[in-house]
Amino acid sequence: MTMQTLEFFATDDALAQLESALRAAQHPAQRLPALLALAWQLRQRDTQRALALANEADSLLASGGLHDIEQARVMARLQLIRGEANWLFGDFSGSRVLAESALQGFAELSDLVGSADAQWLLSYIALSQSDRAGRKSALQAVVTAASGCDEVRHIAAQLALEQLELAHDADAAKQCWRIHEQRQTQVVHPLVAYRIEIVRAEIAAAAGDFGKEAMSRLAAYQFAIATGQVRNAVIDATNVAGAFGNLNDFGAGLEWSQLALNLARGAGWAPTIGVALFSVAASLKDLHRFSAARDLLREALAILAPFPTSRHYAIALLYMGEAEIGCKDYADALHTFGLLEPRAIAFDDPNLKAGAWIGLAQAHMGLGRPEQALSIIAQVTDSAQAQAAYQIVALQTIAGIHGSFSLESPPNMTGASPALHYLHLAIDTAATMEGYTVSGELFDAVAQEYANIGDFRRAFEFGKKAAAAREVTHNKEGVNRAIAMQVEHETDKALAGLEHQRQLAVAQAERADTLELANATLEQLGAVGRDITGNLEATAIIAALDRHVHALLDAFTFQVYRLEIDGQTLRTVFGVEDGVTLPHYVTRLDSSRGRVPLCARERREIVANIRPEDSLAMPGTVANLSLMYAPLLVGERLLGVMTIQSPRPQAYGEREVAIFRTLCAYGAIALANAEAQAQLIQSEKMASLGQLVANVAHEINTPIGAIKSSGATIVESLSDTLAGLPPLLQALDAPSQALFSELIAQASRAAPLLSSREERALVKGLSAALEQAGLEGARELAQLLAQLGLTTLPEALLPLLRHPQHERILQAVQNVSTVVRGAANINQAVERVAKIVFALKSYSRVDKSGEMRPTDLVESIETVLTIYQNQIKQGTELVRRYEAELPLLPCLPDELNQVWTNLIHNALQAMQHQGVLTIAIRRDGDAELVVAVGDSGCGIPAAIRGRIFDPFFTTKPVGEGSGLGLDIVKKIVDKHQGRIELQSEVGVGTTFSVYLPLAIKPAGLGLLASGEPHNSFNLPG
Repeated sequence: MTMQTLEFFATDDALAQLESALRAAQHPAQRLPALLALAWQLRQRDTQRALALANEADSLLASGGLHDIEQARVMARLQLIRGEANWLFGDFSGSRVLAESALQGFAELSDLVGSADAQWLLSYIALSQSDRAGRKSALQAVVTAASGCDEVRHIAAQLALEQLELAHDADAAKQCWRIHEQRQTQVVHPLVAYRIEIVRAEIAAAAGDFGKEAMSRLAAYQFAIATGQVRNAVIDATNVAGAFGNLNDFGAGLEWSQLALNLARGAGWAPTIGVALFSVAASLKDLHRFSAARDLLREALAILAPFPTSRHYAIALLYMGEAEIGCKDYADALHTFGLLEPRAIAFDDPNLKAGAWIGLAQAHMGLGRPEQALSIIAQVTDSAQAQAAYQIVALQTIAGIHGSFSLESPPNMTGASPALHYLHLAIDTAATMEGYTVSGELFDAVAQEYANIGDFRRAFEFGKKAAAAREVTHNKEGVNRAIAMQVEHETDKALAGLEHQRQLAVAQAERADTLELANATLEQLGAVGRDITGNLEATAIIAALDRHVHALLDAFTFQVYRLEIDGQTLRTVFGVEDGVTLPHYVTRLDSSRGRVPLCARERREIVANIRPEDSLAMPGTVANLSLMYAPLLVGERLLGVMTIQSPRPQAYGEREVAIFRTLCAYGAIALANAEAQAQLIQSEKMASLGQLVANVAHEINTPIGAIKSSGATIVESLSDTLAGLPPLLQALDAPSQALFSELIAQASRAAPLLSSREERALVKGLSAALEQAGLEGARELAQLLAQLGLTTLPEALLPLLRHPQHERILQAVQNVSTVVRGAANINQAVERVAKIVFALKSYSRVDKSGEMRPTDLVESIETVLTIYQNQIKQGTELVRRYEAELPLLPCLPDELNQVWTNLIHNALQAMQHQGVLTIAIRRDGDAELVVAVGDSGCGIPAAIRGRIFDPFFTTKPVGEGSGLGLDIVKKIVDKHQGRIELQSEVGVGTTFSVYLPLAIKPAGLGLLASGEPHNSFNLPG
């Protein structure tokens, strides 16, 4: 499987195609690329869903099946998705770690597109951390990586660099733009069109053409939305608000700021919400609603507090300080601007520094500290970097300080008063600015100062200038308002045209979708049928039905009823409601109540639509309003009933009924097949059990025979012994009685089995010893002592052998020892029978709980070996190789016994019970235990090795095998999430190795005041 190149940002139409592709993807090989592509395009549209899809892709990736290169590529892309999510939510350090890791992965794969995307993310992080050099370096790396392999990414990165340079070297950036614009002769991708509009807006803003700026920013916003760049769309909306503010349409600016805030809150990204909040606050401040602006700015600063070194935090501080000045909260403003000043200096941003110093001066002036105010604001007038507009505001502020407080006159004062000196400097500075119109407020201030010193002629002169300036400003404001209205009109017109085209496209798409949906439904139902009927276990079939029912239909509630063996009882075998398991429910086929028995009796679908006021529900369930029932039929045979229900009214129409009918048909066929399979498996188990019973019967016969024989011997010996023993003991003195007891003990011990030759040699040796001791009848006496188990003649026994009644003594010893040995034989035989019975009980035990239990594999194997002991001892050498201190295995022990039975039985048959059977149990790392069953038999030819696990495939003669043994083995091993491997060589032997995991994975079944310059900080996207 090869992953396709992913678009950087795709259009809505492309996204819809990705959604369809994911819905249609059933096989993991198809689903993984579909998950990855959709997660990538949803990373800003729906970040949480993108992360959920990435997690699902991870689980598919863990199951294997991908080439190492493709697996590494997918892992790097998933890192990038999570890295962008971290950046959006404000975890910049975590985002950088993932981006750099992904970059390294893509670089090792020589994946230039992936490397370009990783560098894009690094440029975003640098932007958020106000790292201009880092952003420029990352964008240059994107240009280099995407050159020649992806034109859209390449051009978009070039345009982003030009946007960055506009703030640093506007002339050079404009020249690059002109060259680039001349090359634009064809329709471009919406992502490139977005970047083009951003650069156009920046150039228009630098030239003061706010009408063009607003148009371009509106177009950029629309392109951002169309391509899923939600974060950029929020920034663009705030910049549209700023552009309307520059056009004096503060109402429209407030609307766009609110739009940006709604979009940001919907996305849930804290840093972006903070930016949108201070944009709304800036619009409110422009409308002189300082108190409302301050409340929003408090929220913005609280959200942006984790990012105190960001430019956004600094801008929010500037707006907060200006709002506090507007509210006359000078102490708070002094604190806020005090926080802003070091940040502005660190950024080396002339506008932020000037704003901070002017704000500090105004706060000190409001607190009655003119000297501090003058000291601070001098930094603005002395700065060569400060824009002339800020210097004018600074000079007006100094004039206001001198006008409000009695202070020393400045050196080289040219005006009639300190205030007039600075006000004239402000007018002179304004004269140096091309296109700048001195405000009426500035002329009014000059006129007022002349009036204060009694120069009414000059006061009147500047009063007329103030009136003329107001007229110019009024006309300019009118022109700007007209431009703003034109922008809104053209925007509305364009949007109306787009909406008309969209509606036409939607209608056409709906017609196409209807046809496509019909075809897709047929294809999907075919795939669903193969998936359902491909299972041969009832639980797996119902799990597949549950999965597909929820994928294809509105199934808030899903239940399956099975008809029991009596043919009259319907019982739930599966039921879920909103992911929660439902209690079991039983009903009779002849019941007059309920739709389930009615559906079963009449063999037809039932669709019911319930009015909310009439809805009823079984205890513990939801009162659903739409219900559908269908019988599970195979021919005329009824297997049960399936039902789906929904709390949504009128949920099931003709299409839903047809789909549900098809699913029920597939389910019925699969369940019938499962029953047939179960019967075949049961036949196989019964055949195996028959063989085992024969083995066990033969194995038990031997110890039972020993018990019977020993019992008869004991009875025969005991009567004679009991009659003659008391008189004999009375005739013996104490030493003789002791010797008598010792001889009984010796005779009662198990004697070694001797060959005839060994026995003759023993009797001969004892005879010689007896003759040498001077005892008569040495030959007969030696034979008797040999029967008693003596191999030598102890000297201590000679007195007993010389006793006048030595013949009675030896006969009594023989009788007593016979009883003792017979009892020992019975005990041994009973223990053997008990062991066999215990093994048989363990083997035949049926655990219906279906729960995994910790099990000793050695004990499990030994149980089966005990049952097979009779066959093994016929000529098979058993070799055990059990690793020490093996952990317990979570498993279904009864089912594993079936595995060992089949493998051992096959091994014995392959050797015809003559050879070496090897059983090995070992660890394989920390994750698995391995059981290997090997034989020295005929081996399996290579031509048929691939078929040995197929159902009904057998190499045995007709009537000797069903061909289900190894199929059962494989199914049981698969259920335990293990695997089975085969090694075989013809003429040498075969080894089956069963790998079983030690941990089973769970399966799834639930701004400034009037007269000050407007600080519209356009935010880069």
